[in-house]
Amino acid sequence: MDMNLRKDENFVQDEHWYEMSQRYDEFLNKIQNKNVVLLEIGVGFNTPGIIRFPFEKITANNLRTTLIRINKDYPSPMLEIENKTISFDEDTNKIIEDLKE
Repeated sequence: MDMNLRKDENFVQDEHWYEMSQRYDEFLNKIQNKNVVLLEIGVGFNTPGIIRFPFEKITANNLRTTLIRINKDYPSPMLEIENKTISFDEDTNKIIEDLKE
């Protein structure tokens, strides 16, 4: 897993980023019509076009996708995928610790 890093007001989009972007597109093609769970942890509205909105779009476009969203401040999904989303608004650390047990 790679982090989306900021260099200044922009994300770093170097050669590695473009390679990963191509691999991600290939992954999206492979998961069509397969059972998929997307786990989104702490993604808000700073840059929603990077993770939040794409995950919602994937969930909306694939009947067999479920989105698990862990977000204390912004747990709600868009209405179109409400029935395909499991949202947690508790503290992320507590949820992770509870899962370990």
